[in-house]
Amino acid sequence: MPETAHKRLLSRIALLVIFSTTSIPLGLLQVGIWANMFDEFYEETQSLTLSAEWTLDGLHRCSGCELVDELGSDSKEAISQLNTFSFETKLVHDPCPKIIVPKAQFTGKNCFPLEQVVSRIDFVETPPPRA
Repeated sequence: MPETAHKRLLSRIALLVIFSTTSIPLGLLQVGIWANMFDEFYEETQSLTLSAEWTLDGLHRCSGCELVDELGSDSKEAISQLNTFSFETKLVHDPCPKIIVPKAQFTGKNCFPLEQVVSRIDFVETPPPRA
């Protein structure tokens, strides 16, 4: 595969991933439902302003609006569960000070004195596997 074709394929995959993980499909569905509702209300009233008002006021909801509301609440619930999990899970016990690496000297071996490197990784023993 030539380099440009490879980059194009990777960029399309990235766009697909971004599109599917955001709420863009749900927003496009909502816009389509609003367009359908506007069309139906316009056939009833023959008024642009009244049709737009009925479409966007939230009082004249259709089954599509209920579907979008349900799908949106499911995604918000999943996001809130992820947020609470990340806040409840402590990966580091104490706030770690910034690691400062002094300017390296390029004479001899390139190494840092051990007392200057601070590691805050706590090793946890894993239990043996279950049979």
